[in-house]
Amino acid sequence: MKRKPSKSGFNKLLDVDTTLLSAEPLIGILELETDTGTIELAMNRTLAEQLLFAIVEFLQAGKGDDAPTFAVERSQ
Repeated sequence: MKRKPSKSGFNKLLDVDTTLLSAEPLIGILELETDTGTIELAMNRTLAEQLLFAIVEFLQAGKGDDAPTFAVERSQ
């Protein structure tokens, strides 16, 4: 099925869910429900950590009312 692109060129995110396929090794599916359909992303622990890092970096860039309301402790 061909999907029609959104007017803005970006998908509007409506909902997010995960499905755990295996706990050891950690494998799952990240399901992003958008205005043009579902995007499924298979992920393992490494990818999940990379996504988390990217989201934290994005949130930490917020200013004013969008400033972060959390603290992150990183181990080295």
